[in-house]
Formats: sequence, C-alpha cells, structure tokens
Amino acid sequence: MSVDQYRATFRGCPINASRHKPESIKATLQRLADATGDDEQIDNYGRGELIESFEREVAALLGKEAALFMPSGTMAQPMALRIWADLARTDYVALHATSHVALHEHNSYQVLWQLKGCELGESHRVPLLDDLKAAARDPLAAVLLELPMREIGGQLPQWDELVRQSDWARAQGIKLHMDGARLWQCPAAYEKSLADIAALFDSVYVSFYKDLGGIAGAMLVGDADFIARAKVWQRRVGGTLYALYPYVIAAREGLAQHLAAMPERRDNARWLAEQLNRLPGVTTWPAVPQTNMFRLHIRCNPPIFLEQGVRWMQQHQIGIIPPPYRVDDDALHCEISVGNAFDLLTREQWQEWIREFGEAMLTDNQ
Repeated sequence: MSVDQYRATFRGCPINASRHKPESIKATLQRLADATGDDEQIDNYGRGELIESFEREVAALLGKEAALFMPSGTMAQPMALRIWADLARTDYVALHATSHVALHEHNSYQVLWQLKGCELGESHRVPLLDDLKAAARDPLAAVLLELPMREIGGQLPQWDELVRQSDWARAQGIKLHMDGARLWQCPAAYEKSLADIAALFDSVYVSFYKDLGGIAGAMLVGDADFIARAKVWQRRVGGTLYALYPYVIAAREGLAQHLAAMPERRDNARWLAEQLNRLPGVTTWPAVPQTNMFRLHIRCNPPIFLEQGVRWMQQHQIGIIPPPYRVDDDALHCEISVGNAFDLLTREQWQEWIREFGEAMLTDNQ
C-alpha cells in the first residue's frame, strides 16, 4: 500500500480531522459567483477597484501603509528579500533552516534572486536573539522569521523574545520580514491583534489558501515605498497577470469566513492533540499546540498501518490521521491543521471515533 493510495483515500473521506470541508469545483465556483457583486468588474494587470480595495483592506488589517496581491508566496518572499538587499547594498539574508524559501523552493532565492543565505538558529527550535546576532557576522540586509513555524509543528517564539529581536534588528538597520503564511493563527496564541504582530516587522507576506481556504494567492504588505518597489519587481518576474479576480474573490471570502474562527480552531487543535496523545504509539509535536496546527509521530509498522488505514477509512468514511509527509522504517510523521472540517462532528463524536480508530489500528501495530 502506497502513501499515494492512503492520501487519495483520506481526501475522499467526506469527514476528516484536518483542514477544511471538502467542496467540489462546481460548488466552489458557484459560491464565489454568489459572493460577487453585480457591479464588480474584473481587475486588469493588478489594477481596478476589486483588487485595490482588497489590498487596502488587508493593509489596514495589518496596520501597514500598502499591500500588493500576488499569485504566490514563492514569488513574493524572495522578492521582499531582494528589495531589502538592494536598499542595504548587501546580498546577505538570514533564514531558518526550515524556512520554505530555503527548504521547498530549490534554492531559487540564490539561483534566481542572487541572494546569499545565512542559517539562523537550529532546525528543531524557534530562533532566539542570540541566533540573530550570530547570523549577523555577515552584513545582513534582512532576517526572515516565520510565524508560526510549520516545520516544527506551528511553534512560535515567546512574545517578549520576538519584541527583543525586532528592537535589535531595527537598532542594527536590519530589516525584519515575516513569512506569515499562517499569520492568521497567531493572534489567538499571542493575545495580540494582527496589526500588533505585524508592527514588529518591516514587511509581511500572507497566504490566502491555507487557513483561509482560497484558491491561491498571496499578499506583500509594508510601507508605500516598499510596495512601489515590489510592483516593479512583480512586473519583471511575470507576476502581473492579465486578471486575478477569481483568486481575489476567493481570498476576500476566505478572510471574511475563516478569520474570526481562528481562536476556536486553536482550542480544537489543543483538544484534538490531547486525545491523540492518549493513543498507543502516538505523540504530538508540540505536546500542547500553540496554534491550530501540530505534527504527529506515530510509532508503527508503516506498510501495515497504511494498508489497514485505507480499509478503515473506506469502511467508515472518516479520516483521522492525515497522509504522512515522511515515512521511516518504524514510524510515520504527519501534520494536522484544524479547519472547518473539524466542525462536521462534535467533540464527543470525534472522541468516540478516535477511540475506535486507536483500538482498530494501533493496539497491535507497535
């Protein structure tokens, strides 16, 4: 049994514990059409009231002067670093080892954007101020910090530590850029507003398809000069598409639908992790989630688990353990991000299904 088969079966379940409720393409497009005003017009090469009003909305939400809608974060983030590098006249930027820019983009920040990376901290933990100081042995243009940090289970630095890092960077003339792909999860953890958090950073990237259920799309946010420079770069790299209105409308609706639910989803993630930690051979990272995402380590015989898991999901039409992102000889590693799919069942119903899943799948599979 392959991971691909397990993944297809999990995605085919009408009820699952991770991400958002399944929705057909037709239903998605109909919902977005219904959310579009009769007098709204398509954007054209990044211009028009539809896209510009949404940019103003997100900029205000994050307490920044301006924002720019972009097709992807893979385009947006190295662009931000390139802008800061040009202004600082140095190509050095500091990145955590688990940064998406360093880990999942085939070194495009070096190959395409001609930036030089300095590793920040250790891969298994959040960066500390001492790590920033150590990375600054080279003349840094910018430091990229991810909030929350996906590859270590959605962990965050302590608020006071983050403030110290921001104050130090500004005192050194080093720009602080936020990978805020999942920034929407952070206010509940910090008990701060989005603007409070963004105020510690010179530029911010946010994503609209992860927590907010959009089709695709991202946004860079910062001061007016930064965004003016980003518009030039967006044109240079082919990011000024003829029209982006389906992505803009989906992002706008996702923000309206999902943002207010983030605190409850964090609570659900903490509850869910507590239940899963009771299963034999299962541990979450972190033990108590800080945000509405966490990672799972399942000690098992992977081929047997995958085969039995497919049969169990086919029988019950419920997905509890998402497909693994890594398979070891004696363990699976998975990730859960709680969205509105969790709301399809009550906690009591989830608890019963988790108990049944553990008895069927894990008791003898250690």
